[in-house]
Amino acid sequence: MKAIVYSRFSPRRNEDKCESVEMQIEFCQAYCKTHQIEIVKVFSDKALSGSDEDRPNLWGAIDALEAGYLLIVYRLDRLARSVYLSDIIDRAVNKRKAKIRSISGEGTWSDSPEDGLIRNILHALAEYERKVISARTKAAMLRHIRNGRRMSHRLPYGWKADPNDDARMLPCAEERRIMAYCKILRDEGLSYRKITDRLYETKCYPRPIEKTFKGRKVVVKGKWHYGLIRAFLKRIEVDTP
Repeated sequence: MKAIVYSRFSPRRNEDKCESVEMQIEFCQAYCKTHQIEIVKVFSDKALSGSDEDRPNLWGAIDALEAGYLLIVYRLDRLARSVYLSDIIDRAVNKRKAKIRSISGEGTWSDSPEDGLIRNILHALAEYERKVISARTKAAMLRHIRNGRRMSHRLPYGWKADPNDDARMLPCAEERRIMAYCKILRDEGLSYRKITDRLYETKCYPRPIEKTFKGRKVVVKGKWHYGLIRAFLKRIEVDTP
């Protein structure tokens, strides 16, 4: 029997406690050796989410499958953390007359109705876990922003850099005045697009944007768009001290 091995790793804070791509491959190789399975090729994706469809090496692994091959993974959630994507992968593998095998079991060792039920449940649990992790990450970031902690080089609207600490932010009075004005307009029933028009009419201009042009940095006028206004109105009560 022949197999294609696939591994995926999405870095986290406790990545030292997670299974790295290399560790996953080692476990899969040990499994194949024990079960006398020949590994034809190994594919891996690093720093990519299980919900991301755009994973070149995942589809490369599937394209490398031939009839009778196994697509071997450490766990099913290495393939996908989305029920929809899991179904697409299953169909693609079946089309090549190959099978998915998780060395952790997970209902992949047979095609019985019971094993099929186990696989479907695990796919749903993987998607649920991904959504919980995403919600926790978003909540933590909003909490840090509210406390003035800088999360990236790009400052959220309503904040300015702290001149005494690169890791901190300070409230920007002018931008917060505009945010409050947008909140009033929204409460009056104006659409996001109408709000952008009103901002230009009242000479409330957006933040300038710094760009690199021909190797040098230049500052250009920013543009209002409804996505920006919608985003900061959603967090206006969260990050206002």
